[in-house]
Amino acid sequence: MYTIVQTSGRQFLFKPGQWYDLDLIKNVNLGDFIYLNKILLFKKTNKVQLGRPFLEKSQIIGKIVQQVKGEKITVLKTKPKKNYTRTRGHRQSYTRVSIENLIN
Repeated sequence: MYTIVQTSGRQFLFKPGQWYDLDLIKNVNLGDFIYLNKILLFKKTNKVQLGRPFLEKSQIIGKIVQQVKGEKITVLKTKPKKNYTRTRGHRQSYTRVSIENLIN
């Protein structure tokens, strides 16, 4: 059983009992539940439901596990022949969500 869900402008393949890193969700506490309802596809054993564009009356229940940061990336900006170099680092913030239940 799995679903394909649109959230944060991207599409994810969710399976129950696993955790996923979504873009940062502000103003939530650890242990809170979130409900995702933009479900594009729902597959259960041999039955497939396809939304046009989304499935009605379907939702996914996820539990906030923690707020994490991704790997650090280095951004280097230079200008040739001007002896100018600038280095910056960035770490993206994510919300780790555990998928509890798929409701169809």
